[in-house]
Amino acid sequence: MPTSSATPGPPGSASAIQRVADDLLVAAGSPGAVVHVRDGGRVEEAAAGFADPATRTPMRVGHRFRIASITKTFTATIVLQLVRERRLALRDTLGKLLPGVLPGADRVTVEQLLTHTSGIPDYLTDSRFMDAVVDGGMHTRDWPPRELLGYGGSPGKSGVNSYSNGNFILLGLIIEKVTGQSYAEALRERVTEPLRLRDTELPRDLRPPGLATGRQGDGPGATVVNSSIFWSAGGLVSTAGDVGAFYEALFGGRRAASGREPAKGSAPKRLPEGAALKRAGGLGVFADRLPCGTRVWNHSGMIYGYSGIAMSSEDGRRQVVVQLNSPAAGQAIAAAGRLMCQ
Repeated sequence: MPTSSATPGPPGSASAIQRVADDLLVAAGSPGAVVHVRDGGRVEEAAAGFADPATRTPMRVGHRFRIASITKTFTATIVLQLVRERRLALRDTLGKLLPGVLPGADRVTVEQLLTHTSGIPDYLTDSRFMDAVVDGGMHTRDWPPRELLGYGGSPGKSGVNSYSNGNFILLGLIIEKVTGQSYAEALRERVTEPLRLRDTELPRDLRPPGLATGRQGDGPGATVVNSSIFWSAGGLVSTAGDVGAFYEALFGGRRAASGREPAKGSAPKRLPEGAALKRAGGLGVFADRLPCGTRVWNHSGMIYGYSGIAMSSEDGRRQVVVQLNSPAAGQAIAAAGRLMCQ
């Protein structure tokens, strides 16, 4: 039978979270699940199932996952930091920042990239690319960002909402151009080190340490994948705890008292970009209203063998993160909504 584990907490809370984690195994047909809830600084976590069914390794709350498109909130945060520093403007165009990077897209603005209204095609929907990665066994090679942008076809009409990973590959290139750093370096300096997110990175290893084994049907490379395939659009690995702390730092608004250590499990500082992320209905996050009436800011993700969602209440008091080592994003989203509404 699958194993379960939960962190201690107030009577009844951990068991309720554990029930959600256990239910996910049935609903999603996933080998394992981790759920993480932060409420006013209190943290509750639970894990269920296996991090690796082949070796029957129990899932633990500290296991890492490929967080897929939740990466986009990290990327958007760095972009908005550069805007706050006046090194970049939302109205700046690709023609100004990266002239000629993508033919026919010079007039696309940074804000259009952030809001998926650029008309930039999604390279991950290009059958040539998917054939190369999945059937061609090229999931372990290094993919330069500009090569990724060569897939997907010509840009369409801007101003129309159309989700595209290409938008956030371009934002990664803009970050590198403006900062003079690699995307991984900018992420570390601006987000993960200040927030003490020790388990979050853009990995260079094909199988990063502590990574739960992903399951993707019978297809190859569910766990052993080169993160450059998704890069600044979806390449990060992290834990549910790190992602929860990041979303709290963005939307929670709590600061540690000067000269004092933050409460265990809480982010040590606030990221003022949280307010900017809410502009235009969401830059790197999406706004939704749950059936219980709670309004949330969130981003989900699904990648080879993994899926999950990060969610924060409108008032920033409560954050929920759900991660699975299977591509069952719908079930992860439903579970997070259930936890948010409790």
